[in-house]
Amino acid sequence: MAKPFELPQRKLCPTCGKPLAVRERTDGRKELTCPTCDGPDPLHSPKAIGWTKSSLQPPKRPE
Repeated sequence: MAKPFELPQRKLCPTCGKPLAVRERTDGRKELTCPTCDGPDPLHSPKAIGWTKSSLQPPKRPE
């Protein structure tokens, strides 16, 4: 007797339990992310990157 057709089981987010989605990164690799929990990283936003490249930096210790 043939087995009934079953959809492949998707991995679930360990935090919220929703199905994970495949996202392609800028370097071409693919990763599983949760659309609910894994929003855009605020430390990698254009505004935050601009702050780190600005002239306002912590003092440097003399060598």
